Amino acid sequence: MQPTVLFDLDGLLIDSEPIWDAAKREVFGPLGLHLTAEMQAATRGLRQRDMVAHWFDRATLEADPDEVEQQIVAAVCRGLAGVVLKPGAEHAVAACARTSRAMAVVSSSPESVIRAALASTGLDRSFDAVFSAEDDEHRKPHPGAYLRAAAALGASPDECIVIEDSLNGVLAGVSAGMAVVAVPEAADRCDPRYAIATLVLESLKDLDTSAFGAHVSGGSQDARRGSVS
Repeated sequence: MQPTVLFDLDGLLIDSEPIWDAAKREVFGPLGLHLTAEMQAATRGLRQRDMVAHWFDRATLEADPDEVEQQIVAAVCRGLAGVVLKPGAEHAVAACARTSRAMAVVSSSPESVIRAALASTGLDRSFDAVFSAEDDEHRKPHPGAYLRAAAALGASPDECIVIEDSLNGVLAGVSAGMAVVAVPEAADRCDPRYAIATLVLESLKDLDTSAFGAHVSGGSQDARRGSVS
């Protein structure tokens, strides 16, 4: 059967981390807060409002937190104008478009950022929907965003394939009861926790959608535990 394929965005299709870091420096710098690489790393993974609150709690900033958050998101959207796809991303999206029933992006980034990234890379017409977990009570590794996306697309969890790069994203997909293709960064590839994924790939260039049928409803248990490296 044709699966519903749910892609992560940041770190999988694009490398957006430098863009987010630059946007935060651009907005916080004029307020007197100059973020070092170590300071950026301390808040990585937090949702934007929590990151902004973190620095407002630790520095005297003459600004409105909501406005600062909006300015950072706007700066990221501008920065995405020149973003390039990660190796294999175009292949993976095109291959899944040919073999899936529906496709969506499920990301913790704000929806405006997701849409700006897809428009900039030319992938905006490849996906049926986008889902942001920015306003969810719980973010990845909670499975809520993936379950919400599946329900909106009329698919049961065992009809879905999640494609993720981060461990939190893999945990979210597995917790949702979905097959998960993990594409970790080289530095994380030896992390044994990625073994919970259905497939582990070195690159999106290695994605072979002919194997999808074995990993959605109707696939054998043995096939569901295979891995590719």
